[in-house]
Amino acid sequence: MLRYWTAGESHGPALTALVDGFPAGLTVDTDSIDSELQRRQGGYGRGGRQRIETDTVTF
Repeated sequence: MLRYWTAGESHGPALTALVDGFPAGLTVDTDSIDSELQRRQGGYGRGGRQRIETDTVTF
């Protein structure tokens, strides 16, 4: 089971996530996550700010 906690501001410079139960040594494909974040940006009902701000994942 994965449990996660988040901290930060929705429109601040960063959002932090802590993930508990993530298997040690598992490779994370940050390009794939960034691709999903970019796809999410153009979703239905997104406001103008969503098109201005870009999201990227950092480990």
